Amino acid sequence: MVTKAIAGSARAAITFIIATLLIYSFIVGSLVYQGFNDAEERAEASATAAAKAVKINTGWIVEVAAQALRRMDSALGRDVQPNDTSTLTNVRDALEGLPASAKAYIVAAEGQTLYTTDSNFVNIDIRDREYFSAPAAGKPFFTSSLLISRLDGSQIFAFSRRLERGGVFIGVAIISFDAALLEDLLESLDLGTDSTISILRSDGMLVARYPQSDAPADLSKYVLFTDLLPKADFGVYTSNSPVDGVQRVVSYQTVPGTELIALASVGTAETVGRFWQRVWIFLAIVIPTSLALAICAIWIIRLLQRDGRRHEELRTALATNTMLFREIHHRVKNNLQSMQSLVRMQDLPEAIKTDIQLRFAAMSSVHEHMYNHDAFAALDAPTFIASITESLFQAYGSSAKLTLDIDPVSISHDRATSLALLINEVVTNAFKYADLDKPDAAISISLKRLTQGRARLVIADNGPGFDIASARTGMGTKIIKGMVMQLGGSHTYTFDEGTVFSTEINIDE
Repeated sequence: MVTKAIAGSARAAITFIIATLLIYSFIVGSLVYQGFNDAEERAEASATAAAKAVKINTGWIVEVAAQALRRMDSALGRDVQPNDTSTLTNVRDALEGLPASAKAYIVAAEGQTLYTTDSNFVNIDIRDREYFSAPAAGKPFFTSSLLISRLDGSQIFAFSRRLERGGVFIGVAIISFDAALLEDLLESLDLGTDSTISILRSDGMLVARYPQSDAPADLSKYVLFTDLLPKADFGVYTSNSPVDGVQRVVSYQTVPGTELIALASVGTAETVGRFWQRVWIFLAIVIPTSLALAICAIWIIRLLQRDGRRHEELRTALATNTMLFREIHHRVKNNLQSMQSLVRMQDLPEAIKTDIQLRFAAMSSVHEHMYNHDAFAALDAPTFIASITESLFQAYGSSAKLTLDIDPVSISHDRATSLALLINEVVTNAFKYADLDKPDAAISISLKRLTQGRARLVIADNGPGFDIASARTGMGTKIIKGMVMQLGGSHTYTFDEGTVFSTEINIDE
């Protein structure tokens, strides 16, 4: 008889170990998964904010360039005369408000440069350049793609305006910008290493980029132009750059009133690297704790097996068993509290941190109840459920009326953690969505025995209820379904002056 009892205890210990490790694995996996999603969302948010900044700056550049070109056209007067000192002064004044690197040129229809603010200018025929040929062909305003300057080899882009007198084409007004002007903007955005900002033309031609590309580029076959822009004027995607091959999270924004697209990208290597660094720090604490728990549990099992062969030492073995179980549950409780502290230190939204901490608290209450009451086989339901609900009410600071109607039944330790998590999630949902700040707010919890080893759990609130068909399925809903399944039951929601959650579950092994 004693041998069978000890064998049963060994099986219970093994079940407890497996259940605990599974719960640990589930929690750790959930935290890692959630953390990875949060890292991706932060990268996307950073890229989107940066793309909006690039869009604003690009729109400003286009607008001031267009205004400056109009002023240059006006400065020429009706009778265009080359090398007029007052006209050159007016051309220089037209550049007021533009970056210092901006340079202006007025080129006659025959290719002769009439005026320029470029002190290093060398007379070069630019009629083959698209920023001249497009206005010459009739385009009133033109934005060039990325160009290599024939004067100093630097990367530039230009805006040009068609000049007419009496309906006759007389030349082109041009303003060029050094592509390096994006450098200061990128530094101010503080996106980290491997990040870039770019301006593209709607036909896929690169206008400017920093860090600079090796050469002008045609990106018309890139996924942005083949798949994304035809569907939306803005968005976020992850792709390998066609310029340097680096994988980045990219946000794009079309610039209203122009043919330009603003891009900002964040390197995924750095984002993922920071995430995994935090994960390894977390695992460095969790893994040794889990191993220590497993080693202690194996030791307990061996003690139980040895005690089966030595009946005369039964009392001593049972006392040792009790002591070790108390120690294990005390350590588990402390470890869960340590994990709660770790969650508080993580860069997560407060709502997510509160949810995770309450789930840890629910599991911790199981172990605390066990070692405080020496209830290693089963837990007293009224006391156990009261401790869970008390922690939840304290966490939310709720003044709602709580009614407990719990039969004096025992909850097996195999079912306790699942039951604790189930009650935690359902009551937490009530705090979140049932408007329990009103004066008459109330929650009731009942656990009634149906048969030996089976009971009905009912949790009700007097909130507004919800539409099951349109309710969002989040982590809490998944945990409720998972815990009900582990408890061998099924659940329903009904709405009678509030929300009523009901389930029939196993409370014994």
